[in-house]
Amino acid sequence: MIVDLQHAAPPDGPHDVVIVGGGTVALLLAVLLERQGQRVLVLETGGGGFETPTQALNDATVIGRAHHGIATARGRALGGTSNLWGGQLTHFVPSDFDARAGVSDLPWPITYDELLPWYEAVARELRLADALDEHTPQARKLFGNQYPGLPGFTLFLTRWLKEPAMARYFSERLQNAPGLTVLLHAHATGLELAEDGERIAAVRVARPDGSALRLPGQRFVLANGTIEIVRLLLACAAEQPQAPWADNPWLGAGFQDHLEMRGGQVHLLDKPRFLRTFQNIVLGGHKYQPKLRLDAAAHAGGAAAPALHVSGYFAFESSIAEHLQHLKVVARSLLRGGLPQQRPGELLRHIRGMGSAWVPMIVQYLRHHRIYNPADRGVWLVMHAEQLPRDDSRITLDRHRRDRFGMPLATLDWRIGGQPELRAMAAFVRRVGQSLQAAGLARVEIDPLLDGEDPRALDHATDTYHQCGGARMGHHPRDGVVDHNLRVFGTTNLYVAGAAVFRTSSYANPTFTAMALTARLADHLCREPAGA
Repeated sequence: MIVDLQHAAPPDGPHDVVIVGGGTVALLLAVLLERQGQRVLVLETGGGGFETPTQALNDATVIGRAHHGIATARGRALGGTSNLWGGQLTHFVPSDFDARAGVSDLPWPITYDELLPWYEAVARELRLADALDEHTPQARKLFGNQYPGLPGFTLFLTRWLKEPAMARYFSERLQNAPGLTVLLHAHATGLELAEDGERIAAVRVARPDGSALRLPGQRFVLANGTIEIVRLLLACAAEQPQAPWADNPWLGAGFQDHLEMRGGQVHLLDKPRFLRTFQNIVLGGHKYQPKLRLDAAAHAGGAAAPALHVSGYFAFESSIAEHLQHLKVVARSLLRGGLPQQRPGELLRHIRGMGSAWVPMIVQYLRHHRIYNPADRGVWLVMHAEQLPRDDSRITLDRHRRDRFGMPLATLDWRIGGQPELRAMAAFVRRVGQSLQAAGLARVEIDPLLDGEDPRALDHATDTYHQCGGARMGHHPRDGVVDHNLRVFGTTNLYVAGAAVFRTSSYANPTFTAMALTARLADHLCREPAGA
């Protein structure tokens, strides 16, 4: 059942689990819990679609390195940021969870092997269980019965969801599941501590008109995104200094994002084979993107450098890119039963703009299952680089600015190591160039600033909207904010779900790992009695 607080009062009734947030991990958690008989209440700040007043709540103060995602990549509507993303899923690798010299002195409190069954569970839930990956025979056939090999690298395939917007994907259960209630326009402003000081008794919620509600529950999960999770915990600690997390040194600390950067221009030596290897794949309604990562035995920075993880893909620039993108939007609208928003004249312009590309595009799709791109304006090696975790890269509160509900705004001081990331990315591009040339595929012309490991190269690196950390998983309260079951240290019924709990950020989009941790949390909450 979906109830909008702009027009109706919340339904009465006890709730086993109250979830703050209505985005990707929140909705997955809600569906998994309700299916196991839990009575679940979901609190979404926004409505069913994006609204200017609600999006304005993303306002924040940025005092460190420029960060674009804090403003543009946080969706405040049912489904959250899943309304904005493409649905790309990539899992972490085993070494991400290990201690790594110069990166993390302690491993994660859980291992890759412990999380692997939950990756698989999420894949089944999202109907990806039979989707292509690099280990399947079908993948080898796509590459001519021999999966491409590049010395020192693994070529892996990221998977893209057919329906990335989680509110649409779970729409039937959100509307009709008997034990699940979703409140729209329910902005969480505080957590009320019980008398014992260890338990949360209720969450405070503001309606759009500013009036307040108190919503009790047995257990509470903060799943409202990295920035907002930390902001809410910090604001509550300012109000209630006795809160168990108030003096935790890791609350807000260790904020991370991936760095995206072009590493160099790629000059093709064997264009047909290169395109067959690295162009995007469409098969069975799923999209796959081939990417490169260093083999486990090597890391990007060399023996003396931190083992930061880097992945790379190839960006194909062409004269038809604008037209193709608009036609994709039209096709997606039609597949969802909607009508294209472009005027007929505009649509015709894009159809004509494809010119002679129609024939090779259709042939590539039907014969090779590839998304055609002529790359007539060049090919570039683009990297996603893990950043060195820092305890001074952090989220705090702005004591001078508040939102319209009276909550202090978040302040982000994003910091990166600088030289470690530069060394890792430069070494990655050099190795890719060596491997591609040895395979007779291409020659890579590395960016001169990056090749010289000049700090000015980082001026061209941007965040990737992959916000992690701030409430990291720890072995004890002096090492993190939540334990291995994602429960906030010192509390008996407060949990955190999402990338905020990451200790390190890997090379990969964080969503798949956040969802796997969420599925594991759902299992834990269903197995463990409330307050145990």
